[in-house]
Amino acid sequence: MKWKRPSFLAVKTAQLLCVVYILVLTFSFAPLGLRDPATKNIIDVGSPQNTEDGVILVNGDYRPVVARGTYELVCLGMSRMSAFSLYPVMVLAYLTKCKATLNCLEKTPLSMFKQMDDHKLHVYCGRFIAVDVWIHTLFHLLRWAHQGNLELLWTSRAGLSGLIAVVATPLISFFMMSCKTYISYEIRKGLHYLFFLFVTALCFHVPPSGIPNGGFIAYVLGASIVLYALDSLYVLFFMTERVDPTFRVMPSGVQMTMRVSPRFRRCGEKGGFGYVCLPWLETGAKQWHAFSLFQDPSDPSIRSVFMLNVGDWTDAVQTELERNDTSRPVWIQGPFVSPYTIARNFDNLILTSTGIGITPALSVIEAHKKSRTIFVIWATRDSSLIEFFLENYHYLDHENGFVFIHYTGDAPLDPALLEGLASNVKVLYSRPNLEAVIPNIIHASESSGMKSQQQFEACSKCQVISNLLERSKEFDTEIYPYSDETKLQDLTAMSREAGYDLSELSDHFRDAAIACPFAAAAGAKEGSRARVAPQLPSTECAISSENAPVVFKRIRHYANAWGPTLHATRSIKKMDHRSISRWGMMYCGGASEVKGTLKKISKEFGIDLHHESFAW
Repeated sequence: MKWKRPSFLAVKTAQLLCVVYILVLTFSFAPLGLRDPATKNIIDVGSPQNTEDGVILVNGDYRPVVARGTYELVCLGMSRMSAFSLYPVMVLAYLTKCKATLNCLEKTPLSMFKQMDDHKLHVYCGRFIAVDVWIHTLFHLLRWAHQGNLELLWTSRAGLSGLIAVVATPLISFFMMSCKTYISYEIRKGLHYLFFLFVTALCFHVPPSGIPNGGFIAYVLGASIVLYALDSLYVLFFMTERVDPTFRVMPSGVQMTMRVSPRFRRCGEKGGFGYVCLPWLETGAKQWHAFSLFQDPSDPSIRSVFMLNVGDWTDAVQTELERNDTSRPVWIQGPFVSPYTIARNFDNLILTSTGIGITPALSVIEAHKKSRTIFVIWATRDSSLIEFFLENYHYLDHENGFVFIHYTGDAPLDPALLEGLASNVKVLYSRPNLEAVIPNIIHASESSGMKSQQQFEACSKCQVISNLLERSKEFDTEIYPYSDETKLQDLTAMSREAGYDLSELSDHFRDAAIACPFAAAAGAKEGSRARVAPQLPSTECAISSENAPVVFKRIRHYANAWGPTLHATRSIKKMDHRSISRWGMMYCGGASEVKGTLKKISKEFGIDLHHESFAW
């Protein structure tokens, strides 16, 4: 397992430096710090009464930071550590939502130091703030209670402003982190805007007269909220436009296609995401919702979004359009940088998608199809989605790489769409085995290039043959035994359902085993075993009770060569960092199992993984 850089290392380093700074200034002796050299406590040396009241006079303002004895000093240290560790994350919590600013930063060398998944960073900051403010408050209360000055919570400037902030915090953060199933997005977003109250309270938390020993918060948070407000106004007036869309209603959702302005095209890099508002909806008319954008390869002025019917707002959209076809205008805001923008940093891309998560992958294909090797692994149970993209294949068309579409639904696909598919597209009727497919793709591409049609055909057949193997293993655990002829008929039906003839698969075994990444081509032992094994009966050879045992046995033999290979795994683990850094994995979708598997693969092989989601 290769070493991976910890998440948000730069942010955590900045937090640590802030903590060290305040600890030095708090516990150093006066005049640098707050401690009295004589008593080694933090007291008001000029007023014993102030000390008893829990406050000291600093540059004309009273500060409730008295600490006498080890217990109170530790409590004060914990409070100030937690307070100053908040500075970087509070700034970034706002900066990550300054969408116009982030677009500008993306076009400068500063983008080299920027966290690509801004929402992921925003979530980290939000979670840290949600916990840390309570730690900060707790240790202040413990210290004040020990002194008998608990009334400082509502009588002091720091106590009252902190009380307002700590009450607002769970309303801002908790419902965004949980209860998504029970509370609508609109309510959670409305509560999230209490951050204005949170910031206003904290701007008055510590007087600026405390600088350099605290007192920065009014300037830091004040500047952050001003930047956020200016950025939001810029987006509203200069990055929002009214468009005349066309809609296509499908069983699973709505596709909206629109012609955008030259300004929009210049900003978009053929993708990104945007916020959509449909002002003529009966419900949710003033709501803005985020969707991935993808460009029509044949017309750069055309952008599309797909609104999957998964919530109240998208359901209202679909219901309205099913009832009344419309050409009324809508508002589109954007485009904004998405996590998939990082695709440019890799030479080889593995784009895994579930459901409507295919849309950001389309943007990557359009932007990099001539300069990158792109492998698409798309799993969906929605037949209408597959049929739409097969009807409009130009969205998926790219020269370097392959597209594996794994259909897991029940409704049959239109056979006409499956005929004459491009040579690098294959529809498979199964779930993708990512732990086998991804290592073998990388191994094959690094060892032999994986460019030929033969190699692609081998890869597409891999999953089918792997499924045949799994089914043959199930025969051994059935309650009653099957005859070999019955087993063979079962496997024949499976292969035909997947679009192959069993004999067609067998005819390909000998040649494909040499090139196919799923057959561990580079392994002499495995390759030689596959080459010397005899062929299955030809297409003309009928299945009979005489040849069934032999055929079934050979299926078991060959299928072992098409599953996960230890050789591919070992080969990738031996790759140097420079080679592995050329590969990037990206995922868009809501399948937690798929995301977990990709994280496991990323951790095992040290391959970068980036995730895009608007499940806010």
